[in-house]
Amino acid sequence: MNTNLNYGMDEVPFSPATPTDSLLFVSGQGATDPVTGEVTADDLEGQTLMTIRNISKILAQSGLTLEDVVKVNIYLKNRADYELFNRIYARLFPRPYPARTLVYCDLNFDLLVEIDVVAQLRKSTD
Repeated sequence: MNTNLNYGMDEVPFSPATPTDSLLFVSGQGATDPVTGEVTADDLEGQTLMTIRNISKILAQSGLTLEDVVKVNIYLKNRADYELFNRIYARLFPRPYPARTLVYCDLNFDLLVEIDVVAQLRKSTD
């Protein structure tokens, strides 16, 4: 299990992900470039795609994919984006979909969406 998870923005006071014996908790991610911290898109679809790309890169550091995700927490800025977000989400996550919570709130950095996930770590075959 990789406990040295890195993903840019090292000066912020949290880990991109923290493993336990069986789960990987990925901190909230948005549509920011991991090196510059700049928001990479100004529309919901572009931001959602970049957010999931960021999550996927963090998961990959532990040998995981979106198929290993068991719980998703979504934070949307605009209630009006609910249906569009669901259509985008359905294209990105494999079935059976993970358990999910979605809330509406104000987000930092002009983000329209922020997502955090919990993934099941794979059992070692040693």
